[in-house]
Amino acid sequence: MWETPVKAGRTDDFARYVATKVWPAVTAADGFLGGEILRSVGRADERLLLVTRWRDEAALEGFLGPAWTAHELTAVPDEEPFLAGVPFVDNWRIIDTDG
Repeated sequence: MWETPVKAGRTDDFARYVATKVWPAVTAADGFLGGEILRSVGRADERLLLVTRWRDEAALEGFLGPAWTAHELTAVPDEEPFLAGVPFVDNWRIIDTDG
């Protein structure tokens, strides 16, 4: 999960940027299984969230590099005009509830 606070009134622009500039590279990555781009609702602060699913941790590391477990990311320069804070990443593993 990648979450970032967005400057007031810039969520639509940032969502469009992510959908056209970031998401195609994510969805084309080896091991990408699916995901969603979500925006906050009913909050005073605006946020954008990307939830992605990967074949395994090796695939995620292959896409993000060796620092794939870092929780705070440095924004790329093209994203900075949209951001109201530091992007945050958290990684999760599915729990097998059948066994």
